[in-house]
Amino acid sequence: MGALWICLLVVNAAGAETVEVSFRDEVMPLLSQGGCNSGPCHGNLNGKGGFKLSLRGEDAGLDWKALTHGLAGRRVNRLSPDESLLLAKASGTVPHEGKVRWRTDSHAYRLVRQWIAQGGQLDPEGQPRVRSLRVEPAEITLPPEGGSLRPVVHATLEDGRTVEVSLLTTLEPSDPGIRISMNSDRPTLVVPAGSQAAVLVRYGPAQALLRVWSSAGPARATKPASHPVDRIIHQRLASLGMEPTNGVEDSRFLRRIWLDLAGQLPPAERTRAFLADGSPDKRVREIDHLVNQPAFADVWALHWADLLRVEEKTLDAKGVRAMHGWLRQAFLDGMPLDEMARELVTARGSTYSHPQANFYRALRDPQTRAEAVAQVFLGVRISCARCHNHPFDQWTTADYNAFSEIFSAIDYRVLENKRADDLDKHEFKGEQIVYLRRGPAEEPGGKKKKAKAAKPVTPAPPARVLGGSQAIEQADAPQALADWMTDPANPFFARAQANRIWRRLMGRGLVEPEDDFRLANPPSHPELLEHLADFLRQNRFDLRALVRHIALSQAYARGMDKDHAHATQDDGLCSATLPRALSAEQLLDAWAGVLEAPLGHAGYPEGTRTLEVAGMPGPSRRRKSDDMERFLRVFGKPERLLSCDCERTTEPTLAQTLLLVSGQLPQRLLSQSERLNRLAKAPAATAVEELYLAALCRKPTDQERADCVKLLENPGDRRLALEDLAWALLGSREFLLRW
Repeated sequence: MGALWICLLVVNAAGAETVEVSFRDEVMPLLSQGGCNSGPCHGNLNGKGGFKLSLRGEDAGLDWKALTHGLAGRRVNRLSPDESLLLAKASGTVPHEGKVRWRTDSHAYRLVRQWIAQGGQLDPEGQPRVRSLRVEPAEITLPPEGGSLRPVVHATLEDGRTVEVSLLTTLEPSDPGIRISMNSDRPTLVVPAGSQAAVLVRYGPAQALLRVWSSAGPARATKPASHPVDRIIHQRLASLGMEPTNGVEDSRFLRRIWLDLAGQLPPAERTRAFLADGSPDKRVREIDHLVNQPAFADVWALHWADLLRVEEKTLDAKGVRAMHGWLRQAFLDGMPLDEMARELVTARGSTYSHPQANFYRALRDPQTRAEAVAQVFLGVRISCARCHNHPFDQWTTADYNAFSEIFSAIDYRVLENKRADDLDKHEFKGEQIVYLRRGPAEEPGGKKKKAKAAKPVTPAPPARVLGGSQAIEQADAPQALADWMTDPANPFFARAQANRIWRRLMGRGLVEPEDDFRLANPPSHPELLEHLADFLRQNRFDLRALVRHIALSQAYARGMDKDHAHATQDDGLCSATLPRALSAEQLLDAWAGVLEAPLGHAGYPEGTRTLEVAGMPGPSRRRKSDDMERFLRVFGKPERLLSCDCERTTEPTLAQTLLLVSGQLPQRLLSQSERLNRLAKAPAATAVEELYLAALCRKPTDQERADCVKLLENPGDRRLALEDLAWALLGSREFLLRW
């Protein structure tokens, strides 16, 4: 290893050819730097062009053998290094699909050539490995026009030594607009104007992070704020020369808070009263009212039902209702989030009488359980480590297998299965018992599995929590996991849940995606994330307390930015609010609520809102979907096949436009509208104002009022004219978006 540092310091000195070059610590990092062992290149599962390397240099022995023994040894020519195929292709002397990676006068070319000339040997065992990296600067703010920088990177070894490895590091920016220049042999970041990025710095198995910010102008004085959330955000914005937008007017705030906290629009009467109220604390009182309403529990029960895969094919209709009902009751009762997580992770018993056991009914194998628990409760995506070490995080296949082992003893006793399709082994219809197996696995129905012919079996790794070094000793590993996960000192749980709640209210997580915490995906406001996580811990994981805390901030009440690019692009800095589409359930309930028209969900009492429905029936060839199911699917309601919110889509589509313009459901709701029947007998001005209050949570402007009154007072069918007006309001951008 010591040879590496001599090469870095005296690479051109006389006698440098006699210095021993390290394959593991010099050649392999250069292969990573050139992208040779990346997924799109030779690190692919099947390699590229008949040449395969371990992904991102995981296996030095495998890579050395592929280079020195593969292709009859032509890749490394020890007698004539310049004729080595490794150098010839990388330098472009021989045609190479990956183009030129190293110029012949570059540091990388010279170092690899020297290694070949010295015999192309593998490093001896026992050399100290890299333990950690430090990059300088760790954070930098560039001027508005962008710029360039050459980070200095130091590695700390297992034996305590610290050495510079700047020439050998790989830089991976999150912004594809940032270019990596190697003109000076030392990786240089060329940052375009306006880029806000995280740069992952890699050397061997170690990683570090460099944050790059682009200012909007000279630093400003920090805008004063009384709320801790706003103080943190204002400080960051001021350092970047950014000014937060002003707050929204009362009508827009009321609509926003009702959609976010109750999943529906406020009644027209409540909107009228709120707008007429001159009390300075009316927003606080409205928030306090909403977080204590049953609709608040409906909003969060729906969200968690999406995350926990509460769908009919696996749980059956009775299981779906039982699980959704348990979630709703948990939120109605104010169950702390850590207690809810504990109940789910340690769930046992009948999937009907102990609904939380459906959590495991939806996750049928240890690997799926491990991935879902890590993603939902810890905010960590470990699925990449199922096949290889995670390329952008610390998790290895050993970590993955040890975490999966926690769930290996969970089993099922299928009491009955009346599936409609005997060929579909993923469909279940009937009661199941989830239990912790103490002996051999059982077949469905409780029969012991027959022993198979003996063959070599790789022993299972000891069960271990993520980031832990000690094996779980107790027999009930899920219980040990729950104890660790819900401990206030746990490094993952509080941050993941705080980020999830922030995203639900703000439209974007401080870490985005919300369940992808890793070094290469840092929070936009690290101090704010820690504040929210601490607030959650101090309030004993009370969901209502954190929702209220966020909703009372200026950041939550912020308006749109109409003056610059932040009006259409969100960098997570919370300088402005971006409009976002209503969810499928919100939109359908809003149509029905504004029109006072019945939805008629099958199997539910009259007046049941879409938000309260446990789940949709699964797709079936034997049953035709009704118009409400089609509406919900078109507007992005998820199938609940994944353990993340990413399955729900809110992107506009042509199908949505066609459904609003000519769909059967909107037409049915318009024709059955009790509100329109009532307003057809009211004065035109009164009818216009009530429709505006019900749909847009505001009164019409003078021009809007005059135009609409003129429409309604024209000779003809008043009811039909009201349908036209209602249809226009319900199809407008102002209605379809949450502003």
